Amino acid sequence: MNELTIEGYLTELGKKEGTPGGGSATAYIGSMSAALIRMVADIQKDKKKYAEYKETIEEALAKAHDLRQSFEQLAREDAVAFEPVLKAYKLPKDTKEEKRERDEAVEKAIKGAAKPPLTMLEKSHELLDLIEELTRMKMKGTIVNDLMVAVLFMGTVLETAVLNVTINTKLLSDDQTRFELEEQAQERLLSGKERISRLYEQIHYFLMTDEWAD
Repeated sequence: MNELTIEGYLTELGKKEGTPGGGSATAYIGSMSAALIRMVADIQKDKKKYAEYKETIEEALAKAHDLRQSFEQLAREDAVAFEPVLKAYKLPKDTKEEKRERDEAVEKAIKGAAKPPLTMLEKSHELLDLIEELTRMKMKGTIVNDLMVAVLFMGTVLETAVLNVTINTKLLSDDQTRFELEEQAQERLLSGKERISRLYEQIHYFLMTDEWAD
């Protein structure tokens, strides 16, 4: 997947034999959001009226770049994350020992498959931090629309990342582990949705009035 163009990736995504799926696509939405945030910061970085935010903007540029790369890496990881699960299910289970080893391998592989979407939730909150920082600058112009697009993208990332966690955890036989992973995912989703709701209201108000609410 490293060498695929956007067209090549979408072709692979649409094939029944392709490895990427919804989780991988979700991560790429996150990477696009990070790229949008970097663009917004890059446009503002040399404007005199934002001179007092120069350090914040430079940090946002670097962090947005890092987050874009993180999401792209998660897209690659998620595309192959379920393969170990399929291999584990194919292990022999004729004897008690084989069944025990197979069950352990399946549990371990499922936990591994749930890791990329869990990490996406963590990285989503880091990206929301950047959006909040840029929103506090109360920038003007059509560039604010790109902030809104990033916010809407992140709502999708949060929702679908949780779906991709639970589609894996429901296969776990260890109820305690399943509960802990799903609780962790839901907590990140709920707190993220609260943050997105506030950002949406703030940015939407500006887009409708050309003024930031006090």
